[in-house]
Amino acid sequence: MKTIMIAGLGNPGPEYDGTRHNVGFMALDAIAHSLKARRFCHNRLAEWTVVDVDLCGRAEPTRILLVKPQTFMNNSGVAIGTMMREHAVALRDIIIIHDEMDLPVGYLRVSFNATAAGHKGVRSIAEQCGGKGFVRVRIGIDKPGDPDAVVDFVLSRFSKPEWGAVVDIIAKTPMAVRTIVCDGIMAAQDLFNRKVTHN
Repeated sequence: MKTIMIAGLGNPGPEYDGTRHNVGFMALDAIAHSLKARRFCHNRLAEWTVVDVDLCGRAEPTRILLVKPQTFMNNSGVAIGTMMREHAVALRDIIIIHDEMDLPVGYLRVSFNATAAGHKGVRSIAEQCGGKGFVRVRIGIDKPGDPDAVVDFVLSRFSKPEWGAVVDIIAKTPMAVRTIVCDGIMAAQDLFNRKVTHN
C-alpha cells in the first residue's frame, strides 16, 4: 500500500499557536479531524499518526501519514526527511502545507516542484528530502509593508477582520488534499488556484 505524507509546517509551543507561520499546523488539524485521526504519536522530531482511509472511493484504502514537525520551521526538513525514510514515502507523495506571504489572507494555491522562494521551511525540506519534487499547499498570510518586519510579521497573530477568512480557507484544505490525492495536482490547481484580486 502506497503511503501519502501530509505535513503541516509551523513552530511548536503554545506561544506560537494561532500565528501566521502556523497555518500549516492549523490546516493539518482540520485534515486530521476530517479523517477522524484522533491520536498522534510524539517523538523529538514530530507529532505524527497513520490512518488507512477510503479517501477516493476505491477498492483499496489510502494510507495517510499526518505529520507536524517539532523541529521549528527553519529545520522542518530534518523531521520530514526522517519520517519519509522511516515510512518509505516517495518524494512525489509528500504534500507540504505552509504559510505563503505572496498570497493574501483567504487564498490557497497548489503547486508542484516549485522553488522555495525564500521560505526557509520549504528549503529545508528540499535539502533533506532530495529535491523540490513534492506538492505544496500554500495558504496566504499576506506580507508586511516593511520588508525588514518579516520575522515579527510571520510570528504575529491574525487580526479579527482576517480571522474569518483564515477559518474559511483552513476549512477547504481537507478537500484540497483529497483532490490532489484522488484526482491529481492539475485538477486541484484548476479548482483552488483562483486569480488573486486586490481590493
